[in-house]
Amino acid sequence: MAERFRDKTETGVRRRRLSRLREFLEDTGQAAGMAEEGLHGADLGLGPPGGANKKIVVVSTEPEFAPALVSQALGVAGRLGTEVVALSVGRPEAESESAHQVKSRELFETRAQQSAENFAHLAREAGVGFRHVIRFGRPADIVGSECARLRRVEFVLAVKEQRGRDGFHVSMPLFEVIG
Repeated sequence: MAERFRDKTETGVRRRRLSRLREFLEDTGQAAGMAEEGLHGADLGLGPPGGANKKIVVVSTEPEFAPALVSQALGVAGRLGTEVVALSVGRPEAESESAHQVKSRELFETRAQQSAENFAHLAREAGVGFRHVIRFGRPADIVGSECARLRRVEFVLAVKEQRGRDGFHVSMPLFEVIG
């Protein structure tokens, strides 16, 4: 009887499991593509919204978030049932703290907060969870470290023009918004 329940190995064809990273990238790309077409979390086989605490990171290297980026992020997050984390990345500061640099940093923070308040208001109306983070440094380093810190980041959204100008690359799925 014990022999009957043993795993039998078949000769000839051996199935290999995809790597977890490749599987994740394929699933994320498929889910994002389906969300673009207007399918919702239940249609995608996802759990209840907010249940898994998954996130979309929306990156802006300018103090203001582009309207096209905001609408795209909220639309996709609403359909996927994920939270939006808005990440404002300011230019890295030089080692010396001159009055001009301090004033420039304060101005960036003020403008970023105002833009995030508008973003948060739209997120509340859409029923999407929202957080805002301001960091200063090289965009590639900041995006990478924030995604690692936040965990469960599904993908990153950025404006194509800003990303091209600032030249940041991330090690996770990145979708660019034109506008």
